[in-house]
Amino acid sequence: MGIGRLIVLAAALLAANASSVSAAEKIRALIPVKNIDESLAPFVVAKYLGYYDQEGLDVDLIAVGGSNEVAIQIGLGNGDIGEATPAQAVIGMQEGVTAPLDVRYFMNVGYRNIWSISVPTDSPIRSVAELKGKKIGVPSLGSAGTTYGKAYLRSNGVDPNSEVSWIPIGAGAQAVTAIQQKLVDAVVFWDAGVARLQLSGLSLRQLKIDEKLERIPDISLIAKQATIKTRPGMLVGFARALSKATDFTLANPAAAVLITWARYPEAKPNITDPEARLAQGVAILNSKMEGCVSPDVGDKHGLFIEKDWELLGQFLLQEQQLSKPVPASRMFTNELIDDINKYDRRAVVAQAKAFNLDTVK
Repeated sequence: MGIGRLIVLAAALLAANASSVSAAEKIRALIPVKNIDESLAPFVVAKYLGYYDQEGLDVDLIAVGGSNEVAIQIGLGNGDIGEATPAQAVIGMQEGVTAPLDVRYFMNVGYRNIWSISVPTDSPIRSVAELKGKKIGVPSLGSAGTTYGKAYLRSNGVDPNSEVSWIPIGAGAQAVTAIQQKLVDAVVFWDAGVARLQLSGLSLRQLKIDEKLERIPDISLIAKQATIKTRPGMLVGFARALSKATDFTLANPAAAVLITWARYPEAKPNITDPEARLAQGVAILNSKMEGCVSPDVGDKHGLFIEKDWELLGQFLLQEQQLSKPVPASRMFTNELIDDINKYDRRAVVAQAKAFNLDTVK
């Protein structure tokens, strides 16, 4: 082959490669945290293992601070896909609100309420009803934990506005100190937050809450309604990649944790012993992943359970967060779920089980 033909061939190959790279659709995925850590491992795993690439997507994971901000920014078009707890988004779906959100959920991620109410293991308090007159710690007074905590009290005959005190205690060392020094009698924290408190050396016991409140769905994938109509392939691709990563993470949580730390080293705990460090990371991740599966959806990741979303609507009405009901059909759509689940789940699980932890870089 002559030099001229070699040059032409090389140029053609470079052009083809550049074309394939440029063909990847750039996606902005908004994540409701200040800093990405192991509790969000599936999003990172999907990127690390090339699951997004397989769907023709170039995904930028953007931490924006909270679910309310995610819902607002998705509604404004400042992101393509977001993960957000449904309360604030559903409030914005009401007809006639000042700042309506033209968004909708398209994949269920969390199948249970992540907020629990706990007391120190040695506390004499055995039920939510016994919290009357007590001090309750929450990450902040504006957190979803305050809303849920008030509902737990109200359902047990305690007036949350006049018969308890709400104390903002943060979520790190400040929270641990508040509990250790008995500045609060109970705490309302989310699943990974509780895991971190316990890993810090605290021993906590969860109090029983109403089953209907336990079943309220949580964090899920959201997009503008226009995006669902005009770019369903992109949404399916992203959700399918996340679904694969969820299977991988459930099958090999240690690998998922190490992958997350490799991409976000600031998330790695300051623990010298590598085995203890990994064990802590896995414990935090597992606390989150427990809510990502449900026996009610069979083998279909992301399927919305209508009765549970109706419970969410009832909860928001009772807490006076809604002025009128929002139909479950307005909150979510299951139209993409079948396509999201079109992949070889066994192959993903096999990949996870065969994964060599030493290869993570």
